[in-house]
Amino acid sequence: MKDKIKNFILKNKIPIIIILSIVLIIIITFISYLIFMSNFKTYDVDEVNKFYKEISEKDKDIYNSLNIKEVKKKTLGIDISSWQGDINFAKVKNSGIDFIMIRCGFRNLSNDEIHEDSKFKYNIKEANSYEIPVGIYFYGTAINEKEALEEASYVLNLIKDYDVTYPVVYDFELFNEKRTKGVDDETINNNALRFLSYIEKHGYKGMLYTNYTALTYHWKSELFNSYKLWYAHYVDNYSYEGVYDMWQYANNGRIDGIVGNVDLNESYISYEIIDE
Repeated sequence: MKDKIKNFILKNKIPIIIILSIVLIIIITFISYLIFMSNFKTYDVDEVNKFYKEISEKDKDIYNSLNIKEVKKKTLGIDISSWQGDINFAKVKNSGIDFIMIRCGFRNLSNDEIHEDSKFKYNIKEANSYEIPVGIYFYGTAINEKEALEEASYVLNLIKDYDVTYPVVYDFELFNEKRTKGVDDETINNNALRFLSYIEKHGYKGMLYTNYTALTYHWKSELFNSYKLWYAHYVDNYSYEGVYDMWQYANNGRIDGIVGNVDLNESYISYEIIDE
């Protein structure tokens, strides 16, 4: 019997090696998949709802009490972050800018850590002191709804003590890359909706930041009809024919009071405080 097995192996050595190699590859691939999936913090509905209740209780006293009306007219603005360094807001005020979108924070590209923008507090305090209308944006990389809610709560707790009249924006650009590798578009859409709905629950106007590629291939625009849209496209003859509320039309603008380039924007709605 042993001789028969030995002869069989010798006669079929190459096919056996190929089969064993294939089996080994399958095993290694499966193990790699399990390791890969273990890096995702997947949560069931009950766990997300539990987390939602926890942060809702924590954030229950946060609400934007400003009485804001939306006026249909073009206003000119910039968006800023720590990349712009130290800004002279007195000069920006006199430059003709109508509003500023300020980055408050971001989640890392490679892990789940969230950070405050190092210039956020300075930027918003200065903008408020010079009475320049302010909106907020957060660069998110959430891979599930729990992380999206975590991001929204984080933003609320950063901005609650300041005057914010323009929208609070969810800026998600990392489709199927780095920590979002393998996260499908349906999940990304649901994450953005979670973020925006939580923001609006607390009295702020929600807005989605996007561009032509993301709108065409990733975002389901019909899901965001109740939210504002901030569209980035840096050419004069833009090809997107849908409706948007703010246009980021250049990333090489020059504004007095800022060293270097800054993004330029047009808003087609002015968000104005109603004096009571």
